[in-house]
Amino acid sequence: MSNKNFYIHITLRLFFIISLSIAGTYYVLIEQNYWIASALLVLLVITVVLLIKYFNNINRWMAFFLLGIENEDTTLKPPPKSGNKSIDDVYKGMNRLNDIFKSAKIEINTQEQYFKKVIKQSATGLFSINGNNRIININSAATKLTQLYEFHHVNTFRHIDAALPKFLTHHPLDQNSAIFENQFGQKLLFKLSEIKTQNERIRLVAVSDITKELDNGEVEAWIKLARTLSHEIMNNIAPITTLSQVISSYYKKENQAIEVEELSPKTIANTIKGLNVIQDRSSGLMKFVENYRKFTKLPKPEIHSTDISEVLTGALLAVGTYPHFDQIKVQFKIPKKVFIETDAQLISQVIHNILKNAYESLIQSEIKNPILKISLQQTGTQTSIEISNNGPSIPPEIKEQIFVPFFTTKEDGTGVGLSLSKQIMLKMDGDIYVTEKEEGFTCFVINHNAKT
Repeated sequence: MSNKNFYIHITLRLFFIISLSIAGTYYVLIEQNYWIASALLVLLVITVVLLIKYFNNINRWMAFFLLGIENEDTTLKPPPKSGNKSIDDVYKGMNRLNDIFKSAKIEINTQEQYFKKVIKQSATGLFSINGNNRIININSAATKLTQLYEFHHVNTFRHIDAALPKFLTHHPLDQNSAIFENQFGQKLLFKLSEIKTQNERIRLVAVSDITKELDNGEVEAWIKLARTLSHEIMNNIAPITTLSQVISSYYKKENQAIEVEELSPKTIANTIKGLNVIQDRSSGLMKFVENYRKFTKLPKPEIHSTDISEVLTGALLAVGTYPHFDQIKVQFKIPKKVFIETDAQLISQVIHNILKNAYESLIQSEIKNPILKISLQQTGTQTSIEISNNGPSIPPEIKEQIFVPFFTTKEDGTGVGLSLSKQIMLKMDGDIYVTEKEEGFTCFVINHNAKT
C-alpha cells in the first residue's frame, strides 16, 4: 500500500511538471504572453523544488538511519508525521527496522555480559591477545597466576619465561599447549586457540596451575619405580639368602662347624650347585644395576641436522638381519630427504628398539601373515614416525606400564628399552606413545617437535 501511495505521488508530480512545461511553451511560442509564461515558470520551479525536497527528506533520514546503524546508535527516531502519507509509511518501516536492531543489540549485549561473567568466575585462567599483542578480557584467575592485567603487552610475560611471549603469539596451533613455571614455582599449562574477526586475529589463552597434578604424577612414577626395583632386587636376593642359609647348614652341627672328615661327596656337590646358583643370581643383580645406571646416566643429546629418512632406513636394514625377518611383510612409506634437528645416534637407538620389539612380537607369537608397517610424515614443526604390527595386542592394564622403568613381560627382558626410549624422546622435546590407529595393529608413534 505504501508503494502505491509513493508511485501515485511521484506520478502526479511528474504529470504536473510536464503539464506546466507544455503550457509555458505554448504561451511563449504561440500566444506570446510572457506574463502567464513567467507565472507558469515560477510554478514549475516551485514544483521541481518540492519534488527534490520530497526525495531529500527520505534520503536524509535514510542516511541518518544507516549512519546510526553503522555506529550502533538506535536512538535516532524519524518524525512520526511528515504531512505526506508515503513518507510516513517509509518512516514507519525505518522505525520497525530500528526496533529490530535495538532488540538484537540488547540481546547481544546481554549475551556478552553473560559470557564475561562466566569468564570472570571461571576457576581456569582465561584471557585474549588482540592484534596489537595487548591482553584483553583477562579474568581474576589468570591475573593471579600471571600477575598481569588488562591491556598489558604480551612481552610482559617474559617475567615468567623468555620464550613465553613468542609461544603465545607465534606458536602454531597444531601444537597448542606448553608448560612454563612462574616465579612462585607453579607449573602453568598454557593452551592456545584462535578466532578471526572482521578486523583482526585474536588468540584465546587458557592457563591453569597443574603443579599438583605433575607432582602427583611424579610421586606415582617414583612409587612404580620403587616397586619395580624392589621386585627385581628381591627376585635375586631371596634365592641368594635362602641358598646361603642352606649351604651354611651343611657345615654346621648344633651351631658348631663340622669336621672335614664329616663332609660327604653329596654335600660338596650340593654346595657347588648352590654356589653356582648364587653366582648366577649375583650376575643377574649386577646386570640389573648396570641397566639402572644406563637409564639414569643418559648422555646429553648432540643436536644436528639429520636426515631422519636415512636413519629410519638404516635401522630397518639392521633389524632385517635378525633370524626369520624375511617371513615378515614390510610395508613402508618413507619419503626421501626429511631433515630434522636431532641427535642421530639417540633417535636411531629409539627407532631400532621399537622395530626390534615389533619383530619379536611377530616372530615369537608365530602370527600367520605377519605385517610390519612403517610410515614417516612431517606436518609443520612436527615429524611423526609410526611403527605398527599385527602381533598380539597390548592389554590396557599393561599399556599404562610399558614405559615404566624395568617393567617387562618378557622372560629374558630387562624392562629398560621402552623406558629408555621414552626418556630419550622427552629429552629431545619429543615423545613416544602406543595406540591402535588401525584395527588389529599395535602402533608405536615417535613424535619429534622442531624447536621454535
